[in-house]
Amino acid sequence: MASVSFLNRKMGVRNSKRKSKNNAELKIGDKVPDFELCDIDGKKFKLSSFRGRQVFLSFFRYAACPVCQYSLDRMKQQSEMLTRLGIVTITIVNSNPEYIGRLISPKLDNYSIILSDKKGSVYSTFDLGKTSSPTLGLGLKNMKTLKPFMKATAMDMMMDAGFNTAILKQLPADFMISEDGVIMDLLRAETGLDHMSFARIEACVPDNKRCRCYTKDCLSPRCRKEYDEIRKDATALLYVGSGSDGSDGS
Repeated sequence: MASVSFLNRKMGVRNSKRKSKNNAELKIGDKVPDFELCDIDGKKFKLSSFRGRQVFLSFFRYAACPVCQYSLDRMKQQSEMLTRLGIVTITIVNSNPEYIGRLISPKLDNYSIILSDKKGSVYSTFDLGKTSSPTLGLGLKNMKTLKPFMKATAMDMMMDAGFNTAILKQLPADFMISEDGVIMDLLRAETGLDHMSFARIEACVPDNKRCRCYTKDCLSPRCRKEYDEIRKDATALLYVGSGSDGSDGS
């Protein structure tokens, strides 16, 4: 859970609106643009084919990116829960299928549909942001945190990005999409580690579909809060039952 908190700490809603290059404003309440991309096996997926189901659409950077590798554990845990809630997770990666298949797909198992957008056409359609900073605005402390996740060689990173500095500066983004294809919430990252918090995702889920496991390690803040309340109540009952003098209360 520490990594989830670390990622969510910087989240905000100030990126919810942004004027695009084609003078259209993609914002909450808009119909999401349709697109068609292929997975690593060449199977085509069209976003509009998921009408009738909620979709969590997550734009990663490129497969060899250490920032993305750092986020995979969070994404796997989150995608697994969303699958149980009947929500489709689609992850778009700015890489060739070869690198996605080697560095991303094995870690996300079957919980997310992972699509390749090597040309960046969908990134452009959604008008995703880039940073002028080679460190993606992460700062020295965060760069040290990422060091264990730099599994790919420097050459892998450059080959995957195609020596394209625009890809290296690409920032992530997340979109929560309703059953009828309307943007319910969106986050455009300001640093390479930014992704939408699970609390924001869950706020878009109908109450009767939300998780109610009430365990301490659940992604849902409500479940964790309820776990704490149940534990406090149980502790209080045990204390009363034992008696203030340490007896069993009989």
